[in-house]
Amino acid sequence: MNPRALALILKEFALLGRDRHGLLVLFVMPALFILIMSLALRDEVNDQRGIEIPYPVIDQSESDASRALQRRLEGMDGFRPRLMTDTDPEDMVAAISGDEFKFGVIIPPDFAERLEEGKARDPLPDLVELSIAPGTDPQLRLLFRMVLETAIRSLRADRLLERLSFAPEGDPMESEGLFPAGNLEVSFASPAGEEALIPSAVQQSVPAWLVFAMFFVVIPLSTTFLVERQQGTLLRLASLGVPARLMLVSKVVPYFGINQLQMVLMVLVGMFAVPALGGDALAAPSSLAGLAIISVATSIAALGFALLITTFARTHIQATTYGGIANIILGALGGIMVPRFVMPPFMQDLGLISPMAWGLEGFLDIFLRGGDWTAPLPEAAGLILFGTMALMLAALRLRRGQLQTPTA
Repeated sequence: MNPRALALILKEFALLGRDRHGLLVLFVMPALFILIMSLALRDEVNDQRGIEIPYPVIDQSESDASRALQRRLEGMDGFRPRLMTDTDPEDMVAAISGDEFKFGVIIPPDFAERLEEGKARDPLPDLVELSIAPGTDPQLRLLFRMVLETAIRSLRADRLLERLSFAPEGDPMESEGLFPAGNLEVSFASPAGEEALIPSAVQQSVPAWLVFAMFFVVIPLSTTFLVERQQGTLLRLASLGVPARLMLVSKVVPYFGINQLQMVLMVLVGMFAVPALGGDALAAPSSLAGLAIISVATSIAALGFALLITTFARTHIQATTYGGIANIILGALGGIMVPRFVMPPFMQDLGLISPMAWGLEGFLDIFLRGGDWTAPLPEAAGLILFGTMALMLAALRLRRGQLQTPTA
């Protein structure tokens, strides 16, 4: 490596070491956002994704009729029964009252007899016992009751057909009957050509706030740059024949390393810290090579953008203002603050002008869509092009007299 370049890079690391509070913000801020947003958006995002709500079932009957009911409940969209074989009903009710589950179903010992004796429109409590957690949304409560009643009435209809010798061939307890369960396929509309997958709260939060944190380096980077310019350090380096591009490279290398460390730590937060606090765990990336590619590309775009903003600023306040406002606008458009899949279509299209959206989509290719190393290449190419152009413009401004303190 060029000795002058190495000396400049070491100088930058020394300056970074003096700004420990600024470095701490680069890691603590995104980690806190990931934890807070992953937990706060868990239920809301899961509703968008069509996640099935689990609930316990205790079968005290253990009859053909009760097992047939369980099969029908398993076919109902939106809810997932869990047979509890060694659980006492009082323990289940206690778990529901503690909001561990939203619902719970107890099939009584004489369920088969009640099913034979009951009439078509007997109220639900006459057949099974339904427990509901306090505070459950009324619409969700009504929906689950309808699901349960539909399963029971479908079962009754088959038993009636069996007695009348109109039952379809095969086991009447397994037939679809007059009220087929689970015969609707639920999907979510998405713009043509896009993957119809909705990220979970943690799949959205980790890449989003990681991208935002990478672009947030504009604050500490601009601080060190402006201090050196005001102290005449940059001008003295230029008088010694150090080219502007070499000065920029010396600024980029340390913060590039910080960006990659941010990526590693934020992914670990999503995989281990978020589930430890009760959220969903971030699945391991589908391709480490793909993760590295989109991380490097996002860092190049973030650093180029940060240096370009810095060369336009005259004071620390201007740099903080310009960088902060630009990051917030790009983050809002790019799906950082609000997930793009909940935006109206025209906002989703508009958001694609933000490089943060490209970085976010590239990370989602790896964490959500299970892509290989080639999946984020289109986004990575756009980010690298954006970052390279920004670096060239920044270098051009440095060569045009931006090395000394500007006069008002």
